[in-house]
This record gives sequence, C-alpha cells and structure tokens, in this order.
Amino acid sequence: MMRFLFLVLLLSICSCKKQTQKPEQITEQKAIIAAPIQKYDPIPMDSKIAHKLSKKEISSIFTRRNQNRLGISNDLYQAYSYKDKSGEYYLLLTDHMQGINEEKDTLYDNIYALNVTNKNNQLKKRYTVTGEIDDDWETSIGFWNQYSEISDLNNDGLVNLVLTYGTTGQDMYKDGRVKILIYHNKKRVSIKHQNSDIIGGRFTKINKKFYLLPAAIQDAVKEKMKLMVKNGHAIFPKDWEKQMAKESDRLEE
Repeated sequence: MMRFLFLVLLLSICSCKKQTQKPEQITEQKAIIAAPIQKYDPIPMDSKIAHKLSKKEISSIFTRRNQNRLGISNDLYQAYSYKDKSGEYYLLLTDHMQGINEEKDTLYDNIYALNVTNKNNQLKKRYTVTGEIDDDWETSIGFWNQYSEISDLNNDGLVNLVLTYGTTGQDMYKDGRVKILIYHNKKRVSIKHQNSDIIGGRFTKINKKFYLLPAAIQDAVKEKMKLMVKNGHAIFPKDWEKQMAKESDRLEE
C-alpha cells in the first residue's frame, strides 16, 4: 500500500513539473497593438542646425505665389529650416486628403515633400519625394515623422536627412508599406519594405549603396527600424539584423 501511495505521489510531482515547464517552451511573440502614427508630431532634429517653422512663418515665407512656383498643390502642413556648411534649406511636407472613413479616421491618398534651397532669399526646388496609395488594397499614406531625422549624424558638417513614410492596408500597419529615404552628400539611398503578418509575404529591399554610407548613419537607420518593430509599425523578416550585418540587399521570409 505504501509503495502504491509513493508511486502516485511521484507521478503527481512529475506531472506538475511538466505543466510548469510548458509556458517556457512558448517562443512566439505576442502581437503588438500599434498606436496610430501622429501626423503632426515633429521630426527629431538637432536644434542647433534645424528649426520647425510655425504656421505664421510658413504662411509668410511660402505664400500662395511661392507655393505655385514650387509646384505645391497639396496642403502644406509642416515645414523645417536647416543649415550646414553647404547652405540653407527648407524641408516641406504636404499631403492630399482623400476622405474620412466610418471610424472617423482621416485618410490620405498621396504625399509630396520638397527640399528647397534658400539663397539670397531666393527659393529653388532641390529635390522632391512623392508617394501614393495602391487603390486596390491600401487605405492611407503619410510621413512617419517619428522615424525621420534632421541632423549631422556622422559629424562631417553636412546635414543627413532621413525621411520615412508609410501606408496602411486593410489590416492597418500589418499589411502596409514602409519607405526610408536617406540623403547624404547629394545622394539618395532607399530602403523599401512590405509588411505582412504572413510568412512569405514580407520582404525588404535595400539599396546596395546603403552599406557604403558612414557607419554612424547606418546605425541610426537600423535603430529606427528596431523602433518600428517595437512599436508594431513594421514586421521585418526573421534575423533581418544578421542579414543586414552581412550586407544583404534583399530580406525575405
């Protein structure tokens, strides 16, 4: 009888150990509920070289006549000025409202950004950034200021502009797109990413010139990518950091 009771007790202890070990075997990451990107959040910047323009400054500098000359037809809702050893510049952000959905969300169908030189109070278009939604499956597009930046990342006396924008799809950020643009020494380098919560649906294309950028700029961009993952705004392929360390130009999963 004592042997029987001992055996039952032993089996009970083993069963409890297995049950307590099961949660440790779960390795899947919990889904992150992404907070909406805030359109009017300021772009992170070095305040010694960059300044966010007020509404009054925007209307004074970029009059309707100047906007027409620069080819601006969208709503100019945000602008920045910055200077470095190469000159003085403005970054202008515009978008076009498509409508308001049933959830009272404002939707946008295209964006347009301009980089403008300011020399002797003469404004001249330097380069532009355009983007629009895919009408078949995307719902809205916008600049993602929290993942952009205006600063001298590698301390060479020239501003490095990082400008990020993205889209939302039928499943919000989970099936939207992300594009990161990096400007360095008059050259533009891009990283394009397609989000998906389905394995095989997500991929990232990296311009090979990205790996020729100074290490400080590369690291700053990778930190923004990590933050996107943390905030639930991007789902990069598995081991994307290791693949980028090997200078891969296409990440797939």
